[in-house]
Amino acid sequence: MKNLIKLSFIGALTMFSATQASYAAEVDTVTVMPNNSQFLTTNRYPMRSIEFFKFKRVYDLSNGMTLTLSSDSAVMYARLNDGPKERIVATSTSSFSSTESKLNMHINIQRDDEASGEVYIPVGSATADLDGAHQQYIVASFK
Repeated sequence: MKNLIKLSFIGALTMFSATQASYAAEVDTVTVMPNNSQFLTTNRYPMRSIEFFKFKRVYDLSNGMTLTLSSDSAVMYARLNDGPKERIVATSTSSFSSTESKLNMHINIQRDDEASGEVYIPVGSATADLDGAHQQYIVASFK
């Protein structure tokens, strides 16, 4: 009986470790080159408040953070965890970019109201070389 309990505990511990490993694998760090930054567009999409309404909520991210999207009349905001609100602008019908910190996100809302996509969280400040400025990002997906 004691062996059965030990095996159950070891099995549960193994499953927990496997879950944590797959969770950690969902977070990547990327460096964006200036000539390969499709998602870092400065184009603005004129999103109306009614269009933004479906994006307003708290999202759980694969790196353990939360992303909150909110608005005050026509001004849209994003907040990571309990950090400060950052003003964002729509860059397409489902993409947003921070005007302050280079935070970028692409969000797909499915018919069942579930969200998918990714959030690019800047790490440090951009570095420059002969190719131009490079920015490193943590890439987190929606859970």
